[in-house]
Amino acid sequence: MTSPRFLTNPEVRRWLNGVEPAWTMLDFDSFNALHDEPSASNPAIRLEPNLTATEISASAVTANALSLLRRAAETGGLKLTATGNLSRAIVDDMCGSIECPNYDKDELFRYQKVVNEPDFLPLHFVRILAQAAKLLRTYRGKLIPTPLGRRMLAAEQHGPLQAILFHVAFWHLNLAYFDRYSLDSWPLTQVGVILWSLSASAHDWLPRETLTRLCACPVIGVLESQWDQRDGGPHSPTIGLVRALGITNRTEIGSRLDRAPSIPKGTAV
Repeated sequence: MTSPRFLTNPEVRRWLNGVEPAWTMLDFDSFNALHDEPSASNPAIRLEPNLTATEISASAVTANALSLLRRAAETGGLKLTATGNLSRAIVDDMCGSIECPNYDKDELFRYQKVVNEPDFLPLHFVRILAQAAKLLRTYRGKLIPTPLGRRMLAAEQHGPLQAILFHVAFWHLNLAYFDRYSLDSWPLTQVGVILWSLSASAHDWLPRETLTRLCACPVIGVLESQWDQRDGGPHSPTIGLVRALGITNRTEIGSRLDRAPSIPKGTAV
């Protein structure tokens, strides 16, 4: 079993509140291997590109990426603002086609007459992700598909696109940016451990706080923060994203896995 020294930290023990993290069942070599991103040299984590259409349909992120790629291809490019965001006209036009699980668009428009791209998180996230995955690029003030983006759009099967988006989102994006947390390195080095822990322990509906303690390695930056991020910080960006990628379901009281996530086959990015 894995028992890192930081588990003896009184602040960590207080945060765990008697919960034994699932990842302590791993041996030390497996625990370390899960800290590395998917690659041909890391057999601990595979990203499966051969998913069925039914499995892909559960991923709002993949559906939104396809919608954005399709719109960029059909219109000759999406107009950008001086700051690199999509123009208000594009945002207004795409609000109806972007899938937003557990996101209240009506509430957004109730309080904001003018909506910029960063105000509409599902679109803002997928635009940043698509550029980070090299599916879209800027050209003369517009966002256009790259050769890779055009290939993904033309493909009959979108499992490889899901694998690329999954890989880049969890191992190359600063997810803390989207929740406004100052934890730039989290969870980039812990995603493999978190996903393994989800598959090993989240077999029933669990309170958010319990699920966080079962799956996340305590982050001293969270524990010592002047803001109360102890429950929301580790839970929000990662579990919210795996839900949008079609891995988990959620109700107001908790989260669970319907099946173990398919984590692994190195898809080239």
